[in-house]
Amino acid sequence: MARLLGPFRRKRKQPLQEDAGQDGMAETAADMADDGADMANADMNDADMSGADMSADDMAYDTPEEPPRRMGFKHRLLGVLYLLGLVLWPPFLRGGFSSLGRRLLAPAWLLLLLGLIGGVGWIAVTGQSLTILPGSEVVIGVAKLALPPEAKLEGDQKKAEQAQKTVEGMNRYPSGLLMAPDPALVEASAIGQMPKIAADGRQPWRAYARPYTEPADRPRMAIVLSNLGLNESLTAKAAELLPPSITFAFNPYAPNLRAQIENARMQGHEVLLQLPMEPFDYPVNDPGPNTLLTSLTEQENLRRLDWSLARVPGYVGFTNLMGAKFTSSPEHMRFLAQHLKQRGLMFVDARTAPRSVGARQMQEAGGVYAIGNRWIDQQPSGPVIESRLDELERLARGSGIAIGFAQPYPITIDRLVNWSKTLGGKSFALAPVSALVNRQTPE
Repeated sequence: MARLLGPFRRKRKQPLQEDAGQDGMAETAADMADDGADMANADMNDADMSGADMSADDMAYDTPEEPPRRMGFKHRLLGVLYLLGLVLWPPFLRGGFSSLGRRLLAPAWLLLLLGLIGGVGWIAVTGQSLTILPGSEVVIGVAKLALPPEAKLEGDQKKAEQAQKTVEGMNRYPSGLLMAPDPALVEASAIGQMPKIAADGRQPWRAYARPYTEPADRPRMAIVLSNLGLNESLTAKAAELLPPSITFAFNPYAPNLRAQIENARMQGHEVLLQLPMEPFDYPVNDPGPNTLLTSLTEQENLRRLDWSLARVPGYVGFTNLMGAKFTSSPEHMRFLAQHLKQRGLMFVDARTAPRSVGARQMQEAGGVYAIGNRWIDQQPSGPVIESRLDELERLARGSGIAIGFAQPYPITIDRLVNWSKTLGGKSFALAPVSALVNRQTPE
């Protein structure tokens, strides 16, 4: 053990080695002559070993053993630099670059390191972290915000209050239309959610309407494109191409009605629902199984009306689907006007009957109404459509407002797109139908 520790301990002068070596050489002088140089060397080695043992014993007695020292800063720094060197220049990159593979390995490794360093730096700077969600999806989420103590104690209550406060603010599409349904504007029923007037007095027809701020001194024109939804691709094309100020009226029997209406409202179009009503030639022309009929009891008509009310949220009111006979009956339109007023909905009379009393009954009930002036594409041809649009312009110039109805024919959509681009130069304002309510005189 002394030999192993000897090189790491402080060296001392060792006179005993010299004395022992001299004595050994004197005592064996006679023998060296007989035995030769080999014996003398062996005795000298023994003397050296004895002297070394004595020296080690003296050192062990004179110098107490020191405890092992901890690794200093210099050693730790050298260790970190060594590990960093292994990362930056690993062993598999060392050596010659005679082959193409080794020449490409170095820049590939450098790009990998730069990508890792850049990613870590970006996360550190932006305060964002990676969260792995189920399904092997990686989502970048912002760091958690420090919440006030009251929010931590009453989280659910605070969330509910905040949701109620932001209904009129954040819950709007980029087009400005309120997202549907607004919880304050619906009531639950056995067949779905139906619109109602909110406790604070807000009415669905106004809440879900397209915002309109054009000057009141310009003549206003509105177009209601009806029977939408039956052809989904054509409806989507109309929502994309037509100006947002054009109002869309959806057939209640259309497939995927909720999704189609939501897409139209996202594009900025306010929405009406068509209410199936009895025509004069019913049942040859049948608007469907939930048609309001003059031959039914009020209770049955109410049940059918509720079916239409609960179809989807987000519409401003109804316009009639067929319905020449029903809208010509004061008694039955009075029943309808009262229920629409109670729910805060408007009624736009498509004027399928010359003697319609729909608008008058809505006015007498204190409700919200509008009246169609022309069907612009009863003959779906370009010249006829343009002629009817000219008539609407003359009506608007004379009375200040005009409302046209149309079908979603491709030629109608094309003509409406071109016509709408000319209105600015003619000093007309294209408005949603909700901006023209209660401004016409019922006949």
